[in-house]
Amino acid sequence: MQDVTVQKWLWCRGNAMVRVASFTLFSLWLCAGSVANGQTNQPTLDQFSPNPLEITTPDPLLPTPPKKGENLDPEQSQELAAALDRLNLEAIAKLQAADTPGAFEIWNRELRLRRYLGPAAEVEALSRVGKVAWDRSQQLELQFITQRLQAIQKEVLSESPVNAELLQGLGLAFQQVRAKGPAVEVYQKILEGARSRSEILTEAQTLRTIAQLHANWFSYEKAAGVYEELAALIQDHRDLFVVDPTVPNRNPSESGNGTTTTAIPVPAPTEEESLKQLAYMYEQSRKPLQAIAAREKLTSLYLSQQNLKAVPPLKMEIASNYEVLGQLNLANQYYQEAYASALVVQQFAVASEALEKMAKLYRSQKQWDAALKIYQVQLTVEQQSYNLYGVMETYDRIGQVYMELKAYSEALAAYQRGLEVAKQLNHKQEYFARKIQKLNQRLKS
Repeated sequence: MQDVTVQKWLWCRGNAMVRVASFTLFSLWLCAGSVANGQTNQPTLDQFSPNPLEITTPDPLLPTPPKKGENLDPEQSQELAAALDRLNLEAIAKLQAADTPGAFEIWNRELRLRRYLGPAAEVEALSRVGKVAWDRSQQLELQFITQRLQAIQKEVLSESPVNAELLQGLGLAFQQVRAKGPAVEVYQKILEGARSRSEILTEAQTLRTIAQLHANWFSYEKAAGVYEELAALIQDHRDLFVVDPTVPNRNPSESGNGTTTTAIPVPAPTEEESLKQLAYMYEQSRKPLQAIAAREKLTSLYLSQQNLKAVPPLKMEIASNYEVLGQLNLANQYYQEAYASALVVQQFAVASEALEKMAKLYRSQKQWDAALKIYQVQLTVEQQSYNLYGVMETYDRIGQVYMELKAYSEALAAYQRGLEVAKQLNHKQEYFARKIQKLNQRLKS
């Protein structure tokens, strides 16, 4: 007894068409396997082409797609998913063979059909292919994928309640195609949902993501505002972040060739991280006062944690901010604090740098005696840390100060000491020798 047949035309090699008697799983496999050859003569896409992801022409893999509001049955979904996975592999092979147009032609077909497996599957596929398009600088494909993602976004946001898991997938997908505006809109919606459900960890993770999006696009002031919110949130819920230091990562990651790897938990934002980023954003925004405020909070945090080694570099940054503001007395005060705190934890390089900054401040104000005293202390620090290069450089600076004072004999002595160290290092001997020669000539005249 013969099978009931369904007459249809299938795409095959070239533009030839083969008449078949029945639509079976074998024909699905056959079409998936021959897609590359069957589509090579398609017209080239350009910016005026309709979005290939919105084409609704029946496909041999799904000749009778379900109507709007209907779904494939489980068996159909499984067969279609398997066929589309094979298309993805075929596209990857094309890409590896340096046939980029051919690869995206296959991926476009895959993406058109993925929508029939549900929005989650489609968004994941769009994200995967979108990352490849970005990595390969395929601007037109990025445009098509972004448009399709925005259409899905509109549908998702029209539903009530909004599908939080799907929003997460959309957010990641927009990041993969570097669509900042839509990505921020999605994460703002996720943020609203997290706050309404009092999901503090999700709220914190989302705030960090939004801040990073702004920072990646050089919107430092906007990023700073979000990091302010994040820091305040963590400070208000410190116990929660200590107890549960990670949050789930709902989104898998994609490699550069279109394959997907397993998602791993993401470390939750920390108060330290948020304050560091906050200070950096304010500095990039040229707002040193706000940067100082963030670093003062960070200093207090380190002291409360007995993390004394983190304090000296932070004091240096605060001092530098005050220098930018022209508040030299405060800058000098923080350089002194940096020096003192660095000695406690034996950070001799930081201590020496703080002394050098202090000496420069004094020299800028023509306070030569004060500068000389600082350099004498710096010599001691460099000698204690066996930093011969630092010793040599400090003698050079002492010589320069004495030259400003026209104390030529003292300058000569400093340069002679510098030359002794320079010989040990086999470095800058000629420099010191010339300084000494000129001074000797001056003293003889």
